[in-house]
Amino acid sequence: MVRFIDNTLGKWLRHFFFAIVRTYFALFYNVSCSGKHLLQDTSGALILATHVSRFDGPLIAAILYTTQRIRPVVHYKEYYNWVQWFPMFVARAIPVSSPKSWPAEKRQAQKETSMARIFAALDRGESILLFPAGHTRKQEPEIIAPHLSGARDILQRNPGRPVLILRLEGLGRFQTASYDYFWTFIGRSKGRRHISVDIKTVDDLNSKADLAAFNQDLEDKLNTPIRNHF
Repeated sequence: MVRFIDNTLGKWLRHFFFAIVRTYFALFYNVSCSGKHLLQDTSGALILATHVSRFDGPLIAAILYTTQRIRPVVHYKEYYNWVQWFPMFVARAIPVSSPKSWPAEKRQAQKETSMARIFAALDRGESILLFPAGHTRKQEPEIIAPHLSGARDILQRNPGRPVLILRLEGLGRFQTASYDYFWTFIGRSKGRRHISVDIKTVDDLNSKADLAAFNQDLEDKLNTPIRNHF
């Protein structure tokens, strides 16, 4: 029944939200995306993205919506926030993590449930969007805490999965803000803010490595500058 609702009413609602979000970004942001064809030619990919602002999820969803079904992975506090729950539910976001106050066995069971949903989506050919750092940047570079294991856990249990690195530039508060002159006809000195989205295929992430080493390697890849920025 859930699958039927998702393929009918859910699809119409996703189209509705897509139209709103895409229109918003078209009006206030000048977005360029390179490497989009890599996702279009890939099935069941793990997309590992930089997390530079609270707008990252909606922006990525709007840019990639017409390319492939993307299932975002979000922290449970974000998913169950009453303001965000409905669009998260419509997008079929997958909540992860759990309250630290829960007993260890209950937290492990919740993790296994979340991982099972991720693997089921990948097996259906849907792509999973994951922000390895787990939160928006509080500094200029992307930093992944050594204990965060989401990306490595997925790759260890699903070896051979295609992996894409997605980097955002121009959207975060620690990134350079550049504008065009779209709104100058009404007297505004600043127009739309330029944003670059860069997608690259990665085939050398070693999921068998020590977790801290794996995260450091992934962190370095996420912090690689985008070429030909703007």
